[in-house]
Amino acid sequence: MTEQTQQLETLVRERLKHTRGLEELGLDADADPQDRIIAIEATDLGYRVKIASDGLNLNHKVALEGFLVEGIPEDFNISIYFKRLKQTSGISVKSAGPAPMDKPKTGPFGFPIQKRAIPGVSKVIAVSSGKGGVGKSTVSTNLAVSLAKAGQKVGLLDADIYGPSAPLMLGLTGPMPVIGGNRIVPLEGHGVKCVSFGFMTDESNPVIWRGPMVAKALKQMFYETAWGELDYLVIDLPPGTGDVQMTMIEQLPIHAGVIVTTPQNVALLDAHKGLTMFQKLKVPVLGVVENMSHFSCPKCGHEEAIFGDGVKTFSEQRDLPIIGQIPLLSKIREAADSGRPIAADDGYLSSYYSDLAKIVVNQARQ
Repeated sequence: MTEQTQQLETLVRERLKHTRGLEELGLDADADPQDRIIAIEATDLGYRVKIASDGLNLNHKVALEGFLVEGIPEDFNISIYFKRLKQTSGISVKSAGPAPMDKPKTGPFGFPIQKRAIPGVSKVIAVSSGKGGVGKSTVSTNLAVSLAKAGQKVGLLDADIYGPSAPLMLGLTGPMPVIGGNRIVPLEGHGVKCVSFGFMTDESNPVIWRGPMVAKALKQMFYETAWGELDYLVIDLPPGTGDVQMTMIEQLPIHAGVIVTTPQNVALLDAHKGLTMFQKLKVPVLGVVENMSHFSCPKCGHEEAIFGDGVKTFSEQRDLPIIGQIPLLSKIREAADSGRPIAADDGYLSSYYSDLAKIVVNQARQ
């Protein structure tokens, strides 16, 4: 055992001492939380701390992981892994040696790249934008509501951990119920089952997590949620094309991707990156949704493409169809802010999203 590993062991044990009996962490006051340590392993990137997860639900694990990481110096670059055991064991420390020849290929955070379906979910639709602020979450939420209105069984996974907005748009507030000790139950709004980090955090406080913690939490949301039977699970991906997005796409069997962008060149630059990410990871892409495509004057009806027609050029360059053109209208924004998405109504504006839903259903059948 190296001196640095010994130091980390001491820090982890000391940190765990302060968790005894903390209700928000789900730890029994009569048990020594240090007994939950299974192993501390040195890796090429830092250290892997394995913790027994018996009796902990997703909320407990998220809170415990954050508590541990916040108390350990960043130089150790620790990642927390939870494993269910029949009984906890003492600590053992080992250094990672050379990788064996048959070691499975791993992704950015050391998770094995192995597609694993979500039980009961028929099709997964991933909505991506290379850039934040282009209306990806608005499109994702209204798409999910439109699919539900069409008679589909729909779930929405708000994976935008740093800026979760689905709870506000669906008019929902947490926390999410927990059943069976560790399975979370989605909240439902407008016919859509929704899981979001926004249900588990204070809306006034940002989530300040490093990539491995985010990836781990999202993986738990996939597989430790009681989704039931779903025809479609719409995933509102975090903006960008980083390690978290790649890990999610590599883990899940995604049936189709959708790119959301505005016509501005600064947004289209990142839309190219989002499309390339999908293509490199072999995810079929249905098309691009042009959000804020034009402004329609509510008084005279005149339409103005105030951000230009860059999506048309993008579509031609990348041989990708435009499957939706959503206007820039205050009513869409007001509906989202009120907790009743525009797609939930029967007015003409909802048709922009119902038409998109029809395309998704028709293309997903092929």
